[in-house]
Amino acid sequence: MPPDDSGTWHKVLPGSALAPGKLSKAMVAGRKIFVARLDDGTLVAAPVACPHEGADLSDGMLYMDAIDCPRHHYLYDMRTGENRYPREVFPADLAAQLAPLALCPIKEEEGWIWVGSPKS
Repeated sequence: MPPDDSGTWHKVLPGSALAPGKLSKAMVAGRKIFVARLDDGTLVAAPVACPHEGADLSDGMLYMDAIDCPRHHYLYDMRTGENRYPREVFPADLAAQLAPLALCPIKEEEGWIWVGSPKS
């Protein structure tokens, strides 16, 4: 059965269309997002704009459960949204200024990947 709240959830693509370690672009509620399936099969979704300078993260690579921004190689953990790099090598005051990647709710039901509306 599809998600209960049809105003919140959006059908984006068949689950079979997204293999582990791959990502795909989609539009949800008028916003560009990317959907990824991590190596262990976990689904994740986020807006395409990198929190650092707005680069299109869907042009990046998945690497150890993180998305590697193609512009400056900031590495965002796709399970938490936290910046892994350069946060871990920045001085504490600069690291505190790095915004996390906003993750979207996601689930797979009846063979389809559903994404909740991205937060502003």
